[in-house]
Amino acid sequence: MVKTSVNVFELPQRLGILQYVEYDPSPRECAHDGCLYEGVLIAEGCRKGVCIRYRVKVRSKDRKTWGTREFRRVRIGDRGGCITQALADALWELAGRFEVGLWYELYYMPCGFRDCTPILRGTSCGPTLNGVRLPMLYCDTVDKCIEEILEYYKREVEKMKEPPKLYINNAEELLKKYPELEAFGAEWVKAWAPHARERLVEIAEVMRKYPWMADVIKKRPMDSLNPHEITAYVAKDSSLVCLSLNQRTYCARNGAVKAVKLELEFSRYEVYEGKKWAVYRPKGLLSFALPEYMKIL
Repeated sequence: MVKTSVNVFELPQRLGILQYVEYDPSPRECAHDGCLYEGVLIAEGCRKGVCIRYRVKVRSKDRKTWGTREFRRVRIGDRGGCITQALADALWELAGRFEVGLWYELYYMPCGFRDCTPILRGTSCGPTLNGVRLPMLYCDTVDKCIEEILEYYKREVEKMKEPPKLYINNAEELLKKYPELEAFGAEWVKAWAPHARERLVEIAEVMRKYPWMADVIKKRPMDSLNPHEITAYVAKDSSLVCLSLNQRTYCARNGAVKAVKLELEFSRYEVYEGKKWAVYRPKGLLSFALPEYMKIL
């Protein structure tokens, strides 16, 4: 293995933390435009009260300029982190005025058998400001990240001034207030109520608005379904409403429901009725012929 110093990420460079790449001198493959070298970039240390730990797979064709490589499937344990470089730089900019940090959570799929081990299904994380936990952010630039962080922080501080809400902690009360969840089965709701109560409430409110979703869910096995994997979209012209679960998508138009193949890609965020929505558009040439969708779940 060969070890060489590099400067790939801006934050470690600004802090003065050394970045270096360990790579195999034998190229993985060669093409007409050069050979591909693959390695691991490592940057660890603390400066000015900020600690970072980077361990990222990188590649290069000249062994001087290294860049990150994207992989379609990555094991949860191999992820080097779950925030973008823009968000990390935004936290660095805010560190002089606020106490910044990160929160990190794992969520599991509960099993239906006694004495079994829950299966890890995913991770989630986001920034904290003065100890206030903020949601996951998907901003592209440092300025945009700072704007969103401060906006969410102000909103969370205002919520703290409100009287506490009475939360429904057990599945029986949840099913009583939101009978729409009965479509998933009482056992499924009991398994997920302690871990994802707020997500179940979001799902129930969407199902209450679009009752046809309950009929679709009743006909599908729900044992292995994670509530965080359920998504719903509505066309911006309200002509189509779609529900995705278990890697299948069902859409309703004028009361008729059928299974469809819906391939969407993220476009932007829009504010509608005082709430920020993620807007998606169909992939490829269909983006010019079909309407855009708002992700409501």
